[in-house]
Amino acid sequence: MAGRSRVRTATVRLPGGEIEYQLHCVAGRRHVHIVVDDDGRLAVRAPWRFSESEASALVRSHAHWVRETLDRAAARSRLRPALGDGTRLRILDDLVELRVRHAPQRALSTPAARRRVGGVTVRTDDGSVERRGDVLHAVLSSASTERLRPLLEVWGRREAARQLPPRLDQHARRLGLWPTRVSIRGQRTRWGSCSERGQVSLNWRLVLVPWELADYVLVHELCHLRHMDHSRRFWRLVESVLPDAAARRERLRALQSALPF
Repeated sequence: MAGRSRVRTATVRLPGGEIEYQLHCVAGRRHVHIVVDDDGRLAVRAPWRFSESEASALVRSHAHWVRETLDRAAARSRLRPALGDGTRLRILDDLVELRVRHAPQRALSTPAARRRVGGVTVRTDDGSVERRGDVLHAVLSSASTERLRPLLEVWGRREAARQLPPRLDQHARRLGLWPTRVSIRGQRTRWGSCSERGQVSLNWRLVLVPWELADYVLVHELCHLRHMDHSRRFWRLVESVLPDAAARRERLRALQSALPF
């Protein structure tokens, strides 16, 4: 039974009206979390036997946080560029065109659909994404575009896992500083982090900015392996590799609110 999961959609009445949420029950899960994704969807992730009434009671008990978090997600969503057929996306130093089409789920499992043409290809129940040259092809399994953004995020995370660690390795060789582990995550407010155990986490959204800005984050986190603070010694080490680090940091900060994810 371990690993089994089920998802159901429910509604709960809060001050201000009803809110829809998804209850994700997973066998073997021990804790309950309320989460709001980047598209403003509310979910309760819970153990297998957690009931809908328990989930609704939990959401009601955190009504203030839920309302505030949903409002913030909606505000971020309004600022994000639209995604659709013909959208131009930056993938590191390349500009690619997003091409979107729809196909029935059964068509996605044909031999032609499974063929991989270079780079990273992802396939989920919602569709597939594959880059060929300067075109990013997204095929959705239904006529709805609601799942386009999450599908592209899956692709972005895999692309980040392919591109960022080798680049980090190049900077590590230059600095003589090696992380004990590298992971790709989806932090909402941080580009990266470094733990006291030497573990470096990188935000997958770094593949949406030019390499010179991604490089700043990679070098920044590696330098924390020597200085776990933002002292003058830390900044001197960063600037020994990137003399224009301050300018890169400001450009990265300015870009953050304009990213499509």
